[in-house]
Amino acid sequence: MVSYTIMIIEVKTREILSDLLRRTGKGMKSDCTLHKGCGKCRVKLLSGLWESGGKLLPAPASAVACVTRLKSCIGTIELPEEEVSPPLAAETWNHVPELPQIAEPVIAVDMGTTTIAAARIEKGSIVKSVSAFNRQIPFGDNVMSRIASSKENFTSLRNTLLETIHELLEELDYKSVERIGIAGNTVMNCFLHGIPPFSIGFYPFKAPQLLFPERGDLWENKRVLTLPSLTGLLGGDITGGLYESSLEEGEMLIDLGKNCDIIYRSSEGFFGTSAAAGPAFEGAGISCGSRAAAGAVDHYFADGGFSVIGGGTPQGICGSALVDFLAVERGKGTLDRFGRLTSGAKSVELAPGITITEEDIAELLKAKAAVSAAIKTLEQYCKEPLRRLKIAGGFARYLDPESARKIGLLPPCPALICGNLSLAGAAHCAATPEILEEMAGLSKKIREIHLNEYPGFEANFTAGLLLL
Repeated sequence: MVSYTIMIIEVKTREILSDLLRRTGKGMKSDCTLHKGCGKCRVKLLSGLWESGGKLLPAPASAVACVTRLKSCIGTIELPEEEVSPPLAAETWNHVPELPQIAEPVIAVDMGTTTIAAARIEKGSIVKSVSAFNRQIPFGDNVMSRIASSKENFTSLRNTLLETIHELLEELDYKSVERIGIAGNTVMNCFLHGIPPFSIGFYPFKAPQLLFPERGDLWENKRVLTLPSLTGLLGGDITGGLYESSLEEGEMLIDLGKNCDIIYRSSEGFFGTSAAAGPAFEGAGISCGSRAAAGAVDHYFADGGFSVIGGGTPQGICGSALVDFLAVERGKGTLDRFGRLTSGAKSVELAPGITITEEDIAELLKAKAAVSAAIKTLEQYCKEPLRRLKIAGGFARYLDPESARKIGLLPPCPALICGNLSLAGAAHCAATPEILEEMAGLSKKIREIHLNEYPGFEANFTAGLLLL
């Protein structure tokens, strides 16, 4: 049974209900992107007069919070305390050196913008892993919106981050470990250490600092080690990935997420860039979208069949299956190059209760274009052919590289799925703190490329909006 909290709302500013809930600490605990009309922030209006989608709506009624305002002086709502299942922990990694089998236990944390994952390491092996949504989500679904929000809500943003991590640490019995290693993007690193990240929010995206001191004052005097950032846009998460992936010449590391971070090793050295892919491949902003959690469709097959994480009835569809869907339906000819349904319909039912709309497809194509354009532009800049991809990140965990190649998301070269290299880097750091110095030296080897400065990026992005 879902439990509810009764809230009495008194509003003078007539602000959007989702903004009000966020400001009062009752932000939606879902993958809702806010102000996108995905329907995932639905609440029950028990009393009062409301305006939803430009129309008056007297209670009782149901409405989505991101398009609803209170018109009367007082209104009462029912708000679900938990709207979706927590995501699965992205606790695996492949093709990395074995962790040192030290005697004392340690904890590794992957401090993601959307999901925070943590693992307890004993004698070089994971013994338990947990994860949770980053409670900062109601303040914005990407780092730039959180930077903007932090100008008024910095303390709240930092506290919600610390609270999310603390709950995971408690589940892993952190009081019995020696050290905690944390990897996150530069903005998350700044929040963790109480540093305003404002300068990262505008060109040239300079970080207030890249190296972060060891802390003993965050959780029960435990030693907390933060992986250093490479640049303002390339954080400690990609530092961990670069350290663990051991890139060779002609290899490219891609960390797929809301921000697509890329490192390419050419004969001239290491080149890095970051592209805002958006949340579509993580299921946000998609009508039936879901993260890769139990109940999510993770693969869609040419015969119309599908698989569900954990089995059972599908509750949503995650990014890997969305990529499969584009590849399969384009191959059948039911989608044209522009992502339109050739039948003339506006949506198609993929599985019982799981519908994909043309609006969803448009969001997916924008995410695809951002990723493919970033890869192609960096390759063009370096003027050397790409030999192999190494793909990291939670989205990539279930990704079928062949489907990704068919739609033009990835180039036609071999690809290796490496798993959560950010978490692997954090684990390695917690086990052997002395590698922090080597990781810090990586920032001096990276030449950052701003995609908007390269004349070919816009053309590559426009081309990426089409299916092959």
